[in-house]
Amino acid sequence: MFVTHHFSIDEVNNLLSESFVRIFGNVVEHFPAAAIGILKCRPFNNSNALIQAICDFLDGLKTHEKEKIFQLYPDILDSAICTSPMIYEKEPSFVNIEEKRKLQELNSRYKDKFGYPFITTISDVNHLYSEIQSRMENNKDDELQRTLREVKAIVYLRVQDIVS
Repeated sequence: MFVTHHFSIDEVNNLLSESFVRIFGNVVEHFPAAAIGILKCRPFNNSNALIQAICDFLDGLKTHEKEKIFQLYPDILDSAICTSPMIYEKEPSFVNIEEKRKLQELNSRYKDKFGYPFITTISDVNHLYSEIQSRMENNKDDELQRTLREVKAIVYLRVQDIVS
């Protein structure tokens, strides 16, 4: 997410609804409904209040709606394994081919088990491997909650990039 202007919270509170949705419509990946859903929460006291409103909106969704949102996120591990793009503003560095193969296998198993891509803010390859391995042990409900926490962490990072 690239923002050329950082907004003060007063500027955020005074944005026209259309501008607010345009600016905050991707803090939850390709899901402007989150920005629309929190318009009524303005004025926000600070960026944390804005983040909390988005988190509350996400918490209020039904399980299948959360899963649909998770499916909107890019498959960062598959992309990183194949092409090494940036993972949420950080680039993982892979040590060897075997490591890539193991991550690819785990990533495929993860998507088969949970029905959406692995979402994380972790970029260090050693932590990525242990994280996905650990999360593979989760049942669907526990992983849904874990993934939701990761989405909220990404929301936090993205809002911090927009609001000063």
